[in-house]
Amino acid sequence: MDLSIIILSFNTKDITARCLGKVKISKDYCEKRLKNKIEVIVLDNASEDGSVGVIRDFREKNRWVKLIESKENTGFSKGNNIAMRQSKNPYILLLNSDVYLEEESLYKALAYFRVNLNCDVLGARLNYASGELQLSAGPLPDFFNIFLWIFGLRGFHPKAKKYFSKAHKVGWVMGAFVMLKRKVFEETKGFDENLFMHMEEIEWCKRINNKGFRVWYVPQVSVTHLHGASTNFDLGPSFFNELKGIKYYIKKHISPLYLPLKALLTAGLIFRVIAFSLLGKTKRAKVYMEGIKVI
Repeated sequence: MDLSIIILSFNTKDITARCLGKVKISKDYCEKRLKNKIEVIVLDNASEDGSVGVIRDFREKNRWVKLIESKENTGFSKGNNIAMRQSKNPYILLLNSDVYLEEESLYKALAYFRVNLNCDVLGARLNYASGELQLSAGPLPDFFNIFLWIFGLRGFHPKAKKYFSKAHKVGWVMGAFVMLKRKVFEETKGFDENLFMHMEEIEWCKRINNKGFRVWYVPQVSVTHLHGASTNFDLGPSFFNELKGIKYYIKKHISPLYLPLKALLTAGLIFRVIAFSLLGKTKRAKVYMEGIKVI
């Protein structure tokens, strides 16, 4: 069960260094038990904070690390596709640089593929640094759950903790930790590179499901995710990109519903503007006001 771990780096020097340190611990634990080989491919997206130097220093002591230095910020989708094409092993793990593995994370994930032969793609339980659960899986978007989402309800982002309490088949899993069989990548060609960041894992999971592969959320595999670290925790760009992503998803996969959903999304954003203005949260209200232009 040889594994290629893909990590994208972008201006998160210290976080990436700690991520690699955690990967080494989990890698050593996994290789002793499964007798497998694990490589790590780090693609740096033209960082300007000295990240490349830190990765090079780590690689000098750990030759199982490969570094790809991009001259431009390729984004999440294209960067992962480039690295996946350079990987050779039958299993691939996409790992955010702001995700810290536990010692048993890699072993438990690979072992799960042996236990559940119906699993082709695996998403882990993501925990914030505080230990609180991050909501990181759900059903694929449709008219009804997009309606719920834009009005601040559950939608295709489930909020019930019961949903995340046991392993089960899902529509999508968050791209911060995604382990998959290589044949999934080969048959779907990876992420849609028209999506620079946000919604790209949901769009890919839609095509993965269309090909007959099965996506599972497995909370027995647990990791820590410093959500938002590479975007400086800025709500605006993140939300705008998600809106652009859902618009693209609708046009690509459920195009007959585009016009009614566009009206629905606009109404939902207006509702958010009014609600957050009344709550005195003007910064959030302005973000949603700008979001109307995106739709």
